[in-house]
Amino acid sequence: MDVIAEGDPGFKRTKGLMNRTSTLSQVLREAKEKEELCTTNEVTMETDKKTHYGLLFDEFQGLSHLEALEMLSRESEIKVKSILNSLSGEELETLKCELEQLKEAFSLAEFCEEEEEEKKGDEDFTKEITEVFSQLFYMRLVMAKKCHSFLGTPGEVREKGYFNI
Repeated sequence: MDVIAEGDPGFKRTKGLMNRTSTLSQVLREAKEKEELCTTNEVTMETDKKTHYGLLFDEFQGLSHLEALEMLSRESEIKVKSILNSLSGEELETLKCELEQLKEAFSLAEFCEEEEEEKKGDEDFTKEITEVFSQLFYMRLVMAKKCHSFLGTPGEVREKGYFNI
């Protein structure tokens, strides 16, 4: 059996390594904690990216694509207007009908329905507010009549001295 002596070559280096490192269980525990932190950070970053459309818009250069679509739309509109100006009579009427059909086909019905629902909601709100104000006005009239019957006319109130006005 060999005994390690302090004078053996490499002993100081081995001793230094052993003093610096922790036990295996501590190393594994630290590695597990680091991995858990990394995974939780990744999960939160992924959810933040998914829920934040502004970030996606910026990440995929949405503004430049939007500007390109606007330019394309303007150019197409100019072309259609120039064609409409060059036509007359029946050709113009048939083309207008076709363009109207295309417009209806490509219109977003969802947005139209939402606008109608908003208008309906606004009308309902206006109706409810009007009812509440009419009830308040009615209650004010009732209170005024009760006060008038209890106290009398304004002249009588002054004479009796209920209020020093």
